[in-house]
Amino acid sequence: MQKLLIAILLFVGADMQAQTVREIATLASTPRNIISLDADYYTLLAEQGEQEAFDKTFRKRTPADIMATQNEKQKERNKVLILQCEPCVLPYAQLDTLANILYKRNLIGYWRAVAIRTVQFTVSADNKAEQFIRTSRILDEDTSGDMFISITEDDFRLYYKEAGKEKFRVITDNKYELQGKRYLLLYKNIKSAGDVSVVGIDSAGRLILNTYTAAQRRVPNKYNVYETTASQIVLEKLKVAQLHYKEEKKDKPIQGRKVSPN
Repeated sequence: MQKLLIAILLFVGADMQAQTVREIATLASTPRNIISLDADYYTLLAEQGEQEAFDKTFRKRTPADIMATQNEKQKERNKVLILQCEPCVLPYAQLDTLANILYKRNLIGYWRAVAIRTVQFTVSADNKAEQFIRTSRILDEDTSGDMFISITEDDFRLYYKEAGKEKFRVITDNKYELQGKRYLLLYKNIKSAGDVSVVGIDSAGRLILNTYTAAQRRVPNKYNVYETTASQIVLEKLKVAQLHYKEEKKDKPIQGRKVSPN
């Protein structure tokens, strides 16, 4: 369970016990809703022979602040060229643009996880055999823990409680920016040192957060394998009052500002 949590929460911020978050405790009094989604839910993959054009299209749409966080490394092993990207904002499998978020205000409010999982997408192209194979599979899924996200105008906070534990912990407590209608940049003071998730809202109003790693294995004129691993959280929006974090830490009752649904 702990390994899965680390894989999903790549944007780890402050690690501390949440203090008197009464709204979270109240909301967690009922079991969270868990839904089943296809492995390729809201995912775009390149067609045969179109991977370079696919990548180029998304590169053009990616803001400079977001590109600055990408970390690519290249090496060669047994004549195989390997390009690794971790974290990755230009994966070979992309969140569907239909989920793009037009307005930052659509993020504000409380969200509760309905799916916490790790999904892997693989595209293989064998030049000699003229084969093209695409696969997607769910590697792992957390159905025992519980997760809430609170988003205000300026702050992003993620609360997680492991199965069998009594209290939620504040896993992430950061400033944030929504860029390019699909990139969530989380940072403390320096944006270039921030963490990025690709985010969207689906047709049912659920929030999708994907954090990616990617790798390409290539032997020139023989084959290409493109692999993307997405740590994915899908959340439902809750129609509740907004948390006033600083006041709640002091155990002061504050009448919350109502947050409209999307």
